[in-house]
Amino acid sequence: MGEILNIISAEELFGAESVLLSQNGGVAMPGIESLGSLYQLAVGVLAIFFTAIFVNFFELFRHLVISSISGKAKRLDMHIYSSDVKNIEIVTSIVGTILLALLVMRLSVMEGVSSLFAPLGHLSYWGLGASAFLAIVAMMAGERAMLYVVGLVSGRQGTCNDIWHIKLLHFSLVIILLSPFLLFALLTDGTSATVALYISVAICSVLFIFFLKETFSLFRAQRFSIFHWILYLCALELLPLSLLLAPIVRG
Repeated sequence: MGEILNIISAEELFGAESVLLSQNGGVAMPGIESLGSLYQLAVGVLAIFFTAIFVNFFELFRHLVISSISGKAKRLDMHIYSSDVKNIEIVTSIVGTILLALLVMRLSVMEGVSSLFAPLGHLSYWGLGASAFLAIVAMMAGERAMLYVVGLVSGRQGTCNDIWHIKLLHFSLVIILLSPFLLFALLTDGTSATVALYISVAICSVLFIFFLKETFSLFRAQRFSIFHWILYLCALELLPLSLLLAPIVRG
């Protein structure tokens, strides 16, 4: 019986087209390990930045949360911008964009999500993060330019400025509230990272509803029709996002 087994080759047993696979193949590095130590260092530095931001601007964020949830709370005066508001808009916009770029890098190696980035497979992880950063910056710059042009054409530059600052303040609020969960997802693998992302999506959805309420209140206070509000949402909220995601969806 042993002689027969020694004589029969793989081609005779499985066919001429069969291929014997090596059992000593390398094992791919899973999850965040494949992104390297520099990625983990960048996440750690971001965590320090977000901690400093939260400590320095705690009262402002607390006021934003209360004013977004409760209509009876005193709102920030959008026509007299304090130094804190200006600082938080600039700092959080920059740090938040970097956080989202790192999130794209993390998603590119996450099981079940990485296939969405197949059209961008020619980019390295850092190239993918840099592309995401530039795309977000371009989208924000485009929205600001559109609001500026609309303000010039309509003679409502003050209202357009209010819309822009509402966007930046809510973006700051979203980034700060999501930062603990996103940072956790950036540094963990498996179920824990997935749960953190689900929580982030849920929080983001609720805050987006509050953002819609805030913009609707502004349009109504300026005596614009609901048609203008819907037109604003389509042109400055849905269109840029669809242009950003269209290449991935087509891929």
